[in-house]
Amino acid sequence: MTITQASVIQEYKTRTHNTDESPGYFTTDELQKLANLWSLIIDYLAANKDKQITVNSELLERVKNTWPDLRQDGTIDMQDNEQVTRRAWKFTKGESTVRKLGLLNRKPVDHERQLLERHVCETTQEYVDRVSGHHVPLLPTSYFPSFKYPDNATRNWRDVFWAVASAKQHPDIWVHRYLRANGWDTNKAFVCIQSVIEWRAAQALDQINWEGDICLGFDEQRLGILQLVGHDKLGFPLTYFRVRRIMPRANQSFVFKRYLIHQFETIQHITRSHSRITMLCDFTGFSMDNTPFNIVHFLVTLGTKHYAESTSVLILLVDSWLFANFWSLVRPFLDASLSARIVFAKTMNDVLVFIDESQVPEELGGLNKIDMMKVPEVNENCKLFDEKRRQMAEIEWREKVEKFEEATRIWCTRFNGDKSDTYSDVRDNAAHELDRAECHLGQFTRARTQYARLNM
Repeated sequence: MTITQASVIQEYKTRTHNTDESPGYFTTDELQKLANLWSLIIDYLAANKDKQITVNSELLERVKNTWPDLRQDGTIDMQDNEQVTRRAWKFTKGESTVRKLGLLNRKPVDHERQLLERHVCETTQEYVDRVSGHHVPLLPTSYFPSFKYPDNATRNWRDVFWAVASAKQHPDIWVHRYLRANGWDTNKAFVCIQSVIEWRAAQALDQINWEGDICLGFDEQRLGILQLVGHDKLGFPLTYFRVRRIMPRANQSFVFKRYLIHQFETIQHITRSHSRITMLCDFTGFSMDNTPFNIVHFLVTLGTKHYAESTSVLILLVDSWLFANFWSLVRPFLDASLSARIVFAKTMNDVLVFIDESQVPEELGGLNKIDMMKVPEVNENCKLFDEKRRQMAEIEWREKVEKFEEATRIWCTRFNGDKSDTYSDVRDNAAHELDRAECHLGQFTRARTQYARLNM
């Protein structure tokens, strides 16, 4: 099925999600290609069960080695929770019945301007320690990947694959994305999956998930650069990306790359049953000086490769003719599928095609009052300190991985086009058991996030 912008818009106008090429709605031919892809994966896992990938993560090393050397600017010191969670923009609604996006009514308050202008790379852990006057251990002192492969210098290919595949309610949700992204070409999809797994291993994304926002820049979170804020008209999770808040602090791009990866990972875990998200990108006030191309290019790479086929619609709020020149630089990096899901918006009516007013952020003229963030609580990650229970959970997870892998191997070899055969049922039951085991293990391997603190 060919996705067009018109077909995407029609889905939202009718509030009817097109389920073609989606898990549970595959055609016989699509199921056969999915089985073929799983055969390649299972064979590769069997032949490379002990394959190790060297960790070479700029994101971990530069945060560790560079941040302490950055200039500390103490011009703003917000220890008050009300100041930390206050909204960074005041918005006055226009009187027009067809409301504009409030572009002329926005009034930046001193809070945001001060955060943007100061250049403090202070992690959440450092902030909590400074405010408390002593060290508050929000995480254990050291991380190890697993009990079976505790070496922090490498990651096991098999473990990395199953960790990300089992992060969805059914591994098919993650695997089939790469079939869709590659036109249902099995071999291309497999090569893409290999590349993604090697990238995840080299960047130690398991450690980034384990550390959570505790080791992220605290000001990046206070600014709410990228946030999960609600859902769109089709029920897909809605994220809000305030692009204008990047550049004044983008002299250290690795800070934002780690921040963006953490946000993508967190949203993927929250949306275990969803295959897509909607992103509302605010480019208002755009200029080449406040929107760094390298960060936007990195974001495009995440969306088209590392988290392929995860976007329902990408809404770009634009109020500057200068954006056309910038867009001409970005467009060549987009694949056909993502391009069809990109729409431009200048008025509230443009946005309301895809998002109900109750879900549109208040600062854009909607009714959604967004809580920016909450400071981590002491002992909120107590399960990360419990190695005994983590080991038990890991053993159970590995057992369920082996059970699902064997069920998938049998399903692939005996697939006959029947969507409801016994082998499919056994495999789906194994996927359900794996989902429960992964959720349990995740309590000991992933730090609590802002969204958990905000009960989202």
